[in-house]
Amino acid sequence: MQQCNRSQKIAICTVGLPARGKTYISRKLNRYFNWLGYKSRVFINGNYRREICGTECNSQFFDPQNEEAQKARSDCAKMALQDLIQFLQNGGDVGILDGTNITKERRHQIENDLKSSFNGIQTLWIESICNDSKVIQNNIRLTKINNPDYCNVNPEQATIDFLNRIKMYEQIYQTITDDENLSYIKTMNVGADIIVHQVYGFLLSKIVSFIMNLHTYPRPIYLSRHGESQYNVDDRVGGDSDLSELGEMYAEKLADFFYSEFPTKEIKNQIIFFTSTMRRAVHTSDVVAQKLEIQPLQLKTLDEINVGICDGMTYTEIAQKFPNDFQERKINKLGYRYPRGESYLDLISRIEPVIFEIERSRQPVMIIAHQAILRCLYAYFHQNEIPEVPTLDIPLHCVIKLTPAAYFCDEKRVLINPQTGEISIKEEYVQEFVRSKSKQKSFIDL
Repeated sequence: MQQCNRSQKIAICTVGLPARGKTYISRKLNRYFNWLGYKSRVFINGNYRREICGTECNSQFFDPQNEEAQKARSDCAKMALQDLIQFLQNGGDVGILDGTNITKERRHQIENDLKSSFNGIQTLWIESICNDSKVIQNNIRLTKINNPDYCNVNPEQATIDFLNRIKMYEQIYQTITDDENLSYIKTMNVGADIIVHQVYGFLLSKIVSFIMNLHTYPRPIYLSRHGESQYNVDDRVGGDSDLSELGEMYAEKLADFFYSEFPTKEIKNQIIFFTSTMRRAVHTSDVVAQKLEIQPLQLKTLDEINVGICDGMTYTEIAQKFPNDFQERKINKLGYRYPRGESYLDLISRIEPVIFEIERSRQPVMIIAHQAILRCLYAYFHQNEIPEVPTLDIPLHCVIKLTPAAYFCDEKRVLINPQTGEISIKEEYVQEFVRSKSKQKSFIDL
């Protein structure tokens, strides 16, 4: 986990017209902070409005001349802000207020409420600006017409109504200006340009770097462990053993699979291919690379968890020689650090730069690495609770294909029989799990 002053509270507030990616940014940041181990939560003004005012609010409800509706929306926004403040007062680290907040008066009120509630709170404003009509239309098509406001409206009518809603907001929209004396980031046209103003501090600086790598281009991410190693056969931890005979078979079959996934040389040349520096991963990757005629990038960052003085032992031997450590690991596998080695929390900090690289990439990404490493990467994309990381199922001889979308991540698991090359695919239940998991979240907790 990253180290900083955990008593420092951070509030992040979005600004911008509808369909500009504010919720996308909010959810991305929330996932990122929770993955790092901070207590973060998103408070979406729109969800409060649906909860209080219902979902049958057409574009006229957002007319700034509609005083009754204006007051109702203002009350809902105040409720969201008060819940954010309460969350931070009760132990939260980062609260994210996802709303339009398009007037100077609203931003001034929020800033004052936050400062009066906390001594020294850091507030960051993120304004998302987009004047690319294609991006806006695509955002409406992918996310807005499927939200609860339009559950019983056909897509064409929903799109027309939502565009009218945007026009209502445009009447009173005031972009952030320097005279407001706010710390802010402005991102234009999905990160094509970024302006940073008065942003200081450890976490806020990380937010800037994170946002600079975000985009909405769809691309697949392939995760696979190396083929079975000799230490896997012997049930030993750590080490730098090479592949077993079965592991070599898997490497060949894995190469065949990727060759069929990327049928043309042009597509193959677009692949971003990462692996570790350990022999079992390098051996597996070399077989794949030779088949695809591409070059993997070896990163020590992707090496397996360092098990310290337990290197080369079986779990039975660890239990016998270090019974206290063995018991401590059973109780807290997430935070347990091997003597002179690492913990899962250490791994998350170590591979953070890899997350940035994956987020930045607009091409297919392939990663051949190790169980603990892939558990951490997988947890980031599926928003698993951090205590779940050490127990996530990342089996040998399986390719996990992730396709991030705006508000969820599709998954397909390809199980490859190393001996026969037979492939079985598990897809539907995983996708449904991901979507249903997000639906089960409360209207203020993402």
